[in-house]
Amino acid sequence: MKSAGIIRSGNTAAQRQLGSSTLVRNALWSRPMAASTVARRGFAHVHDHNCNHDHDHTHHHHHEPKKQSPFSLGANTRSPKKKVAKEIMPKPTKAIEYCENLVRKADYEGFLCSQFFPAHQKPTQLALRAFNIELASIRESVSNTDIGRMRMQFWRDSLDKVFAGMPPQQPVALALAHAIQEQELRHQQQGGSGDSEMSLIWFKRMITEREQNLSDPQFMTLAQMETYCENTFGSLLYLQLESVGVKSLEADHAASHMAKAMGIATMLRAFPFHMHQNRMVIPAEITAKHNLSQEALFRNPTITPALQDATLEVAAAAHVHLATAQSYMGNLPQEALPVLMAGIPTESYLTRLEKADFNPLAPNIQQREWFLPAKLWYRFRQGKLLHIE
Repeated sequence: MKSAGIIRSGNTAAQRQLGSSTLVRNALWSRPMAASTVARRGFAHVHDHNCNHDHDHTHHHHHEPKKQSPFSLGANTRSPKKKVAKEIMPKPTKAIEYCENLVRKADYEGFLCSQFFPAHQKPTQLALRAFNIELASIRESVSNTDIGRMRMQFWRDSLDKVFAGMPPQQPVALALAHAIQEQELRHQQQGGSGDSEMSLIWFKRMITEREQNLSDPQFMTLAQMETYCENTFGSLLYLQLESVGVKSLEADHAASHMAKAMGIATMLRAFPFHMHQNRMVIPAEITAKHNLSQEALFRNPTITPALQDATLEVAAAAHVHLATAQSYMGNLPQEALPVLMAGIPTESYLTRLEKADFNPLAPNIQQREWFLPAKLWYRFRQGKLLHIE
């Protein structure tokens, strides 16, 4: 592999300023990002001052606000107010087992991460991940976008019923309703309002973003790709943080950047599959910049210097986001660690991709890490989840 890396300036680099403004749970947080520049091969060291870029800009004018809807979408953005006295839903054992089996099969790395939550929180995490799998699988399981939209609408309607305490007889919906009910009962016992911490808005944002992607539109820019990752992977991480009661600006920032890295890495990891579907996941601005012919690649998916350069530029953005996420993880609540462990497999994939000279078609980078369970256990015990230098 050539010895080069991501550099900060120079005629051979194409410098790009990453920027994002992300809506997080209790306020509109501003999230400016570090600059990412691209050369030929390899990740360069990400310095601390790149990762800590927005501490000074956000801390002095943000404070922990009162719990409220992030933006005005009407009264249904949070779980509907319900009477304290209501019928208690029995634990849906079979529905929880269904979610566990689904996550183990379709999201094995997520299943491993869910094992590090306390026992009483595992059913909730499995239900959230199963919901994400249900949405993500719709595009590949329907014959046209109209049927896909009908499936998305089913989940919108089901969520309204779930938050109203009347879930449909669908395993994931039943597991989600049980998780929400447990939160409500726990808050009542603690003298709280009896509402679930998990926000309906994040569930529906996942649906909306997935629905817009049913027709396989190519991302025009890297910023669009990052927005998609934020709205899908980010919403899942925010729900997980809410489910364990974490209210932390640093955790929200870490989750936002980690979600972008996770989403980008997931799409690159599935690159061979997307090629067979005539689907280009690398943004158009990057394929054009590196003269990467999509038609030629669809006809004959083989590695070329243009594909390697384009892959490097996208992977570099993911690497920067992981490094930025790491910069926020120095003093997080212990409860947030199992949620953010999801970044460890992403870090491992990016490392394998770099060793493969940024060839997204290389068979060895698609394989599952046999020692991932041990790595997760060691990083969790160590308390340092990411090792980005």
